[in-house]
Amino acid sequence: MSQGQAEAIAAAIGDVYSEKNEGGMLCCTLEAVNADGLDVSIQVMAETINLAPYPYADDPLSRLELSGALETLHDLDLALVDWDANAFATVGTGGNQPEAIARLVDETFLKVMGCAPGYAFKVSTEDLS
Repeated sequence: MSQGQAEAIAAAIGDVYSEKNEGGMLCCTLEAVNADGLDVSIQVMAETINLAPYPYADDPLSRLELSGALETLHDLDLALVDWDANAFATVGTGGNQPEAIARLVDETFLKVMGCAPGYAFKVSTEDLS
């Protein structure tokens, strides 16, 4: 994991965890291109992250663990919310610190979504309420 990348992600998702998100409906979408040239994204909300596409048939929590994405994130409390094989995966992240979520997002881009180290990402935030 690149500390700089995680810091940039933390800055990008900051509003999701701030007083600006009083209703909890802000969604920050981070979009990147993986090493295979495919568009991938992770949406961060106050209580969840959503991976799209999720190009696997196996359980997302198992995939996060087996890929090594959680290797340095021992204290994260995650829960599987919903997933559709080869489409999307929504993981509950409630109760975790924003810095840990930023590290999780970075590790997920690298180890699950297949992005190369130093990947670039675009950010957009919208209110879904």
